[in-house]
Amino acid sequence: ETYGYRFPADIPKTVLKPMLAIYPQLRGTRIDYAWGGTLAITMNRMPCFTRPQPNVLSASGYSGHGVAMATLAGKILAEATATQSASFDLMAQVPQQAFPGGTSLRAPLLALAMTWYAMRDRLGV
Repeated sequence: ETYGYRFPADIPKTVLKPMLAIYPQLRGTRIDYAWGGTLAITMNRMPCFTRPQPNVLSASGYSGHGVAMATLAGKILAEATATQSASFDLMAQVPQQAFPGGTSLRAPLLALAMTWYAMRDRLGV
């Protein structure tokens, strides 16, 4: 796991050591598939459901839980499209905070926060 925007060329090799530290019984297990990419993380770690325009629905910001949350969001979006929008409307009421510092401070504060959390991870805090 990395908090930057550069991804390792050999993801299985990168995740093997920390994986075995947690699950030593997996030693010798072959990793057939591995992938990486950037995450859309919201301030409150909850997905953002919005109606940016009439007849347009949006769900994003799964904060690293996209496999499960995007599946649920797809179901909620499908229900809302078929006129059953109670779940969508409920999720759209979850308050979403703007990133502190606005657009001018977003990049430096994000880099600082990512460095801070990477350091905590490495120290085991």
